[in-house]
Amino acid sequence: MNQAFIAFAAASAWLTASMPAWAQAGKPIVAIYQMDDLAKSGQAETFSAMIETAISQTQKFRVMERSRMAKLLSEQGKARSGLVTSNSPRRTGGFEGVDYLIYGSITSITVQKKQDMAASLLGGVLSGKGNSSCAATLAVLGADIKITDSDTGEVRYVTRIDQEAKSGASCDGSTNVDVSALLRGAADSIATGLVTAVYPVQVAAIQPDGTMILNYGSSSLFQGQVLKLFQKGEPILDPATGAVLASNDFELGMIVVTDVTPQISRARAVTPFAAAPTIGAIARPVSDAEAKAALKPARKGRR
Repeated sequence: MNQAFIAFAAASAWLTASMPAWAQAGKPIVAIYQMDDLAKSGQAETFSAMIETAISQTQKFRVMERSRMAKLLSEQGKARSGLVTSNSPRRTGGFEGVDYLIYGSITSITVQKKQDMAASLLGGVLSGKGNSSCAATLAVLGADIKITDSDTGEVRYVTRIDQEAKSGASCDGSTNVDVSALLRGAADSIATGLVTAVYPVQVAAIQPDGTMILNYGSSSLFQGQVLKLFQKGEPILDPATGAVLASNDFELGMIVVTDVTPQISRARAVTPFAAAPTIGAIARPVSDAEAKAALKPARKGRR
């Protein structure tokens, strides 16, 4: 066989092996490193599985199976004891195939009953026994989440989640909170946080009527959601160290999502723009107060 071809093939194989996991597959690899159950809810495994599913559904990442992650954790332990060495300098061995690690803990699950007067009165009328006691149940899941870049150790996303789920009124003392929906809602929030930290929501196209097409769909955005639009600016660097101190993004105005599909969303302006938005403009979530203020109809002047 031609020696030049053999050399070329060997070089190609070496380059492929040297490329990071995300470059080879086109998508970064995410793994749940740790999920503590401080609340002793018994839901850590279920919650972890739902987070994996939510991240996979964004179609932006690949998720490492937990069995494979357990093997890598074993290899990392050996690396710390000197039995296995890392291919990367200054790194503990065993994580060359993972790009982002998720650390989490379920800190609390609280259940609270709130009396529903209307349901109590109606239940009493229907039963013929006068007023009955009916109550709705509010469940709150508290979780702390941190996502790091496994290569640099940089924290890419950190948040405290307080996910709520409310049941309908019950007059027999039972609680009908959908625990699966509670966990799934929190998992979706984590997936959205990871995705937008690595790949921000951006304007992908602008239609002739001014409608903006965003690069995220129903997995991350919802109809009626208000976002603040920014034009990307040059980073502000520390002149001494060259470290990035802040982003010099320019605020354009606010938009509201009017329609969502699995892959994209459509949005329109709800405030005047400081400048015309362009493709690539970044959209970021706003607080509830900002959203309400932006959507509040302008008062007509008095006559």
